[in-house]
Parts: sequence; structure tokens; C-alpha cells
Amino acid sequence: MFTFEQLRDAVRECTSYDLAVLTNDEGEYEYVLIDPYGDVDGDPFYELSDVEDFIRNNSQVDEYLYEVAA
Repeated sequence: MFTFEQLRDAVRECTSYDLAVLTNDEGEYEYVLIDPYGDVDGDPFYELSDVEDFIRNNSQVDEYLYEVAA
């Protein structure tokens, strides 16, 4: 399992996107991908493991995280 910072670094290093954490109206954390124009792209994630599963579909992100874990 990776930390938010590790996942964010991977997204920022390997894509033109950013990863942000927001708090919704119920006080729960939401993880969102931010496109190069500053807009939220897609639906929020509620678990870091879901973020990891989604971003690892990008082979460069997957390789980056593989190296971080080594």
C-alpha cells in the first residue's frame, strides 16, 4: 500500500495530472484527479487503494510505483 504522497508523486511525475485530497460535506476524504486545466476529472475515489488501482493502468505510473516499492 502506498501513501497519498507516493501516489501523488507518481501521478505528477508520469502524467500531466495532479492528485488532490478534498473533504466532502460529510467530512469524508475524497481523492480526485485534477487535469492540467485545474478541473476535477472523473468521479472521486474514497480509498487510496482505489486510486492506486486506477492510476496503475498507466504503464509509466506502474513502473514508477514498482521502483518506489523496491
